Amino acid sequence: MKTLKYVIAGMLFACAMNVQAQADYKEMLKPIKTQLEANPNDDAAVKNLLKDYKKSFKKNAEALTALGYTYFGVKRYDAAILYADQAIAVNKNFGNAYVLKGDVATMQDNGGEAANNYQMAMNMDPKNPNGYLGYANVYRKVDPQGAEDAINRLRQANPEYPVDAELGHLMFNADNMEKAYDYYSKTQLDKLDEGRLAEYALVAGSVDKKDEALKIAKFGIQKFPESNAFLRLGIVNSVALNQHDDALSFAERLMKKEGETNSGDLIYYGQALAGKERYDEAIAKFNKAIEVDKTNITPYQRISETYAKMGNEDKAIEYSRKYMELNPNVKPSEYTKLAGIYMAKVKKGENTEENYANAMQVYDDAVKKYPSLQSWAIYQKANDTFGAEMDTIALKLYNDLIAELEPKTDRDRTDNNFLATAYRNGGYIIWATLNDSQAARPYFEKLIAIDPDNSLAKKYFDAEKAAQEAAAAAAAEAEGAAEQ
Repeated sequence: MKTLKYVIAGMLFACAMNVQAQADYKEMLKPIKTQLEANPNDDAAVKNLLKDYKKSFKKNAEALTALGYTYFGVKRYDAAILYADQAIAVNKNFGNAYVLKGDVATMQDNGGEAANNYQMAMNMDPKNPNGYLGYANVYRKVDPQGAEDAINRLRQANPEYPVDAELGHLMFNADNMEKAYDYYSKTQLDKLDEGRLAEYALVAGSVDKKDEALKIAKFGIQKFPESNAFLRLGIVNSVALNQHDDALSFAERLMKKEGETNSGDLIYYGQALAGKERYDEAIAKFNKAIEVDKTNITPYQRISETYAKMGNEDKAIEYSRKYMELNPNVKPSEYTKLAGIYMAKVKKGENTEENYANAMQVYDDAVKKYPSLQSWAIYQKANDTFGAEMDTIALKLYNDLIAELEPKTDRDRTDNNFLATAYRNGGYIIWATLNDSQAARPYFEKLIAIDPDNSLAKKYFDAEKAAQEAAAAAAAEAEGAAEQ
């Protein structure tokens, strides 16, 4: 609240009365707010309250604007504009009155009118941040640069205001996380309010700055001990960083405060327990997550992953398949996980042919759902087979992948990475396993063309050169011996 300055001698009593009035407008506003929220259109119910309020604060632009925002809160936009105009009549430089008119226009989807009022707020009350923020909010989608420029104007008008935090918030709302992080990283943590601090942690995590996100979460836990948001951020980022002791500590504190009522919290709690190899407890938390929210299917995948870590592939397959049956938007990585469980059984020597066939079928199922994954599926099949030391079958699959990708004239980076792997591993199998150096040469020649710094290709050509030099030396020595 702004403090009025009085310079006229002999008005001490009036001064005391006016300061008291400013202090009291919020109290007088409470019953008006209560009545309007109960019945927004019952003007008779607030008639006397309004009469007393306006009598006390008819010359107070701040109080009149606050009354306008009370009507704004119950969507009585006509009254909100009325009191904003009365506030401007009292003090044409009171920026928040223009901001109120801009907010009304925003709610009525009148972007031009909103921008005009926010611009007036900036012009008439240049140190007030609300005009700049309102203007930026209106233009953040249609003109992100213009919105950013408006906030930067605030930096010049009010150097003390945390402008970088607002720019970070603006970019967060525009879904530009990289730029949001750039701005937030310029701020001081102790200068941020609870909302901006939590948003900074979210932004840092989204651009894979998990260490920083965890640091911010820990700071937030200390600064805002009553806020559970920072405990959640702490759990999420600790799990991502495999810092399971911290994750468990945060999870236990959160459960103590809220109980086991949030499915998402229980999933992360379970992941922290699994990270400490407390597998049975982890599965219990995942099952509790399902009990709390039967629409959340993620726990089935987490249970599968936990059983896989325990070496119980049959249970892992059961829960993975259940997850995939319930999930209409299965990701390629989730097909890979299921195939990997079957391949774990292959490596154990359990029903090798059957489990290998099941693993390969998983990738075929992925292609049925997503035909564009054809090359990816062959690549995954070949790598899984190679990893299981089934080299002859793997070589065939790598050759299939080469045949699939070599003719493409529009290969992207992923295609070239797949192709490089096929050349590398195919060449290695022929060179090292089949012991046919000459047959391996075309693979390594094509590999070096795609990846000039590939260490295996260099090793192959160095070995070939050494073999040729040794053969030449041996031939020369034999020729010399024959001449003698």
